[in-house]
Amino acid sequence: MQSKITTPLVTAENYFSPENELYYMGSTQFKRFLQCESLAVAMLRGEWQEEKSTALLVGSYVDAHFGGTLDIFRAHNPDIFKRDGALKSDYEYANYIIQRIERDEAMMYYLSGKSQVIMTGEIEGVPVKIKIDSLLPDITVDQKPCAT
Repeated sequence: MQSKITTPLVTAENYFSPENELYYMGSTQFKRFLQCESLAVAMLRGEWQEEKSTALLVGSYVDAHFGGTLDIFRAHNPDIFKRDGALKSDYEYANYIIQRIERDEAMMYYLSGKSQVIMTGEIEGVPVKIKIDSLLPDITVDQKPCAT
């Protein structure tokens, strides 16, 4: 008798869970394997954990704003605040990015789709997962805020 592998359900809460990271390939994981297979495997085994970079956190802050989960993001990332409770300068700048995006009619159109849509599928026999920043009927948006 063969055992059947069950496909894990992917949600916003468990998108990066060890179970889903082992079962599905994501774009970050794919890039990590291209860069260093040993590191990618160590991360999957829980033997190594990358620190969250400020750039990653700023992008996640902006994503959380447009996804309607900024309060949750702030609660889970207390290190974005100074001792006096004010946002650190990088996240104040993230607020500037958000305000700038909100003034841009075209950007607001692109971000008006269904937010943070999770999809799974298969490419060449490999189970994959993606999280789409904004999904419109004929457009998939992957937002990458950056400072200039």
